[in-house]
Amino acid sequence: MSGHSVSLRATQALAIDPAQGQASFGALIAQADVPAQTVAELRRRHAEPHRGYHDAAHVGLLWLRHLMHGGDPADRDLARAILFHDAIYEPLARDNEARSADLFATLVPGGSDWVQAAIRATADHIGYAGGDDRIQRLLDLDLTPLAETPAVFARNTALLRREFAAVPEPEWRAGRRRVLERFVTAEQLFRTRLAAIYDAPARANLATEIAALAG
Repeated sequence: MSGHSVSLRATQALAIDPAQGQASFGALIAQADVPAQTVAELRRRHAEPHRGYHDAAHVGLLWLRHLMHGGDPADRDLARAILFHDAIYEPLARDNEARSADLFATLVPGGSDWVQAAIRATADHIGYAGGDDRIQRLLDLDLTPLAETPAVFARNTALLRREFAAVPEPEWRAGRRRVLERFVTAEQLFRTRLAAIYDAPARANLATEIAALAG
């Protein structure tokens, strides 16, 4: 793959606005093929007022990028994993992913164990030690917002800060810095071919914010 084609694809991939992500949420739901009452519950959850970043636009964006980068549009289980991975989101909780996996099992009877495992893996993107290619793709997709344009990255950071409004500023800055430093020092931030597009801009954003937090 030439540097020019990577640059072009990167520009296209990072040019997705929230409205496109929100619109893609409907396509994601359609592909996930879940019961109507489950759809209503997921729409309600992703519209909860305490969500700023972790909303319908976020999961819609991940599905859209999956398709943009040649992902299988008929991969129902991956669609379900994307759709449910933030179904339960309480900013100060440490078990959101485990509870989201359990919610999937409750709301989608007969759903695959793979979806639950994939959802649970999103609890620690860097710590995942498995070799499942599709789970690695899910984790990479979930990290692509780290590589947004600087303006969008800053907007996302502000949305995250709103979610953690209950956390005092010094604690927020210290915690945010620890998270970002773990990402930027990871030998492999992205594990799939998406690294060619997203790794460099993600590390640049991370370094810029870490420097700002240190200052």
